[in-house]
Amino acid sequence: MINHHRAGHLLSSYLDGELLPEEATAVQGHLLECAACRAAFERLRATKGLLGELPVAEPPVEFWSTVREPGPGRPPAARLPWPGSIPRRRVAWGAAAALAVGLVLALTPVIKGTVDRLHAAEIGVDLYVREHAFGMSIEPLADRGFLGVVVGDADLVLAGEPSRAGGSPP
Repeated sequence: MINHHRAGHLLSSYLDGELLPEEATAVQGHLLECAACRAAFERLRATKGLLGELPVAEPPVEFWSTVREPGPGRPPAARLPWPGSIPRRRVAWGAAAALAVGLVLALTPVIKGTVDRLHAAEIGVDLYVREHAFGMSIEPLADRGFLGVVVGDADLVLAGEPSRAGGSPP
């Protein structure tokens, strides 16, 4: 069974024969039981009958010419390109350009960070080598002839940056 509220919304569609068979049967059953909906249905049927008796208004003859043709001093409306009218090559070039821009934007920080690390490594190794070379010149016979270089990101200090206290990573 259909509720009163839903039946009221379906009355116009029922009158026009637009409902599915099971909906039409439900509305018809509700109309047999509900006097308020039956009265609303009869008013709606009478209103639609009166509207059907009205003459159809015809637009003036010049109406269509003003709709189809642009007025004086007005350029014709530009047609919007539809997806089918845009050449596939343009779409492919646009997608390729968008991908290239996206890659550049995504990789710029990575490349810049790598260059900064390489620059810092050069400075770090240079300072390490200088320190050991200086130490060897002071004590030439000391057992410090091996020069081992181990550089990690935590050991690096970029030129112009203050050194971190304790040498701990940020």
